[in-house]
Amino acid sequence: MAVVTIGCSANPPVTSTITGTVSKVHDGDSIHITPTGEKRVVIRLAGIDAPELAQPFGIASRDTLRSLILKKRAEASCHKTDRYQRKVCVVIYNGVDVNLQMISSGMAWHYKQYEKEQSRQQRREYARAERKARDSKSGLWSGKSVEPWIFRRVN
Repeated sequence: MAVVTIGCSANPPVTSTITGTVSKVHDGDSIHITPTGEKRVVIRLAGIDAPELAQPFGIASRDTLRSLILKKRAEASCHKTDRYQRKVCVVIYNGVDVNLQMISSGMAWHYKQYEKEQSRQQRREYARAERKARDSKSGLWSGKSVEPWIFRRVN
C-alpha cells in the first residue's frame, strides 16, 4: 500500500512509502516490491550504482542483494520516479538501510552524481561506507573494476 508522507528539511521529501515483499532482484540496484494485493512496483535503489550484470562483480552484486532481501518484507521510501518509470527509493529491511549495506559490502558505489538528492547525513554515511569498503578491498574493490556509469557509456 502506498502512503503519502511529508519529508523533513534534512532529507529529500518522501513522496511515497511502499511496503511489501521483495518479489524480484534484477541486479544490484533494481528490485520489485509487491505490496499485498497490489501490482508490483519496480524500484531503483537511491544513492548507489551497482555493476551491470555483464561487468565483473555484476552477478555477485545481484546475489548479495538477493541474499539480503529477496522474498522478505521491506519498506521503500521513495522520493522520485526516474526516466524508466522506476521509483527511486531507500529500501529498509529490519531497520537496516539496504542501499547502504550494498556499499558497505563492496557491491555498489556511492552514486555521487545524485548525492544532492540525499540528506547530509546520508551522503556522509554512504561516502564513509565506500571508503571503508575500498580501504579493506571488499567486493568490487578487491581488483580492478570499472564504474557502471563509465561501463554504460562505453557499451
